[in-house]
Amino acid sequence: MALAPALFLLLAAPQGEEIDFGTSTARRVKLLRHENAAVRRKAADLLAFAPPDEAIAALLIALRDPSTSVRAAAARALEAMADERAVPFLAARLPEERGPGVVAALLLALGSCGKPYVARRVTPFLDHPTRDVRAAAAVALGRIGDAGQRPALWAALRYAPDDPSFTVRSAILGAFVTLRWKEDVRQALDELEEAGARRHWESRASMLLAVGGAGITERADWARTEIASEDPRVAAAAAAALAGLGFRDEVFGCLRHASPVVRRSALAALDGCGDPRAVSQAAALVREDPDVDVRFEAVLVLERAGHPDADVYLVDALRARDPGFWIPALAALERRHGRSFGRDPEAWAKFLKGS
Repeated sequence: MALAPALFLLLAAPQGEEIDFGTSTARRVKLLRHENAAVRRKAADLLAFAPPDEAIAALLIALRDPSTSVRAAAARALEAMADERAVPFLAARLPEERGPGVVAALLLALGSCGKPYVARRVTPFLDHPTRDVRAAAAVALGRIGDAGQRPALWAALRYAPDDPSFTVRSAILGAFVTLRWKEDVRQALDELEEAGARRHWESRASMLLAVGGAGITERADWARTEIASEDPRVAAAAAAALAGLGFRDEVFGCLRHASPVVRRSALAALDGCGDPRAVSQAAALVREDPDVDVRFEAVLVLERAGHPDADVYLVDALRARDPGFWIPALAALERRHGRSFGRDPEAWAKFLKGS
């Protein structure tokens, strides 16, 4: 294959570590016992992409790691696996866990792994003293899909004494979207608006995402207006909303937005839409966009579309210090080729050149 020029040199630097995360799930499972918590956390992050049969047992043990960051990473990996076998272990860990961040991660994992019978384990956390935990409980209930939790979700939305930024109420709104309760979404939008949610960027963005996710077409003009918001996070949500409503031409226009946050959101919203312009625009942005996050989002769009140049960009991203780049890049390469050379750009390049 022809190698495209390296585009992630701004990320690249000596990796600053001697740890070899290996080419196999077994190697990464072994690293869950490493003395360095940062290594254990990265191993758990990588195992999120592993076959569940090869990694789930080790991740369940890692839920009791002495480091909160490792426990949270293990829960996130189990969330990504969405394997029902994890449910009893996640549920057993919940009442024992004291770190709010880990509790939230456990709830999200239960939401992905569980069936409606799990809802009774999650619902009490709608009353947890920590806002992020209550928000995670709402998201989890949306994923679980138990219609019997509607009264509890509405009660939590209407009684939020310490939710000034609408974090919990926004999560409940998102749960209604996930549950496909369109009329509940409409009603919640009205109630949040009346409560002043539009004054906060986070809740405004969540409302826009709900508009797109639930297909509330009567609010399309509001989404168009918010594209011009001074807050790029709100404008990014507006772009996603318009994509959800099917207004692709306007979303393509957002790829030229001054804010990289909006450009990246537009790329993600167009990913997989079936419009060939999305792939051609992503290919251009990989080469031309000044922002590395936008470039990497464009690479992921190309990878999911099976673009022939995606591999070389993914290999380039392996050189990044930031695991937010190299971990998904390595996972994508392993998924595409059914083998691994670990985090070794030269070995990957040699393999791809001969393929």
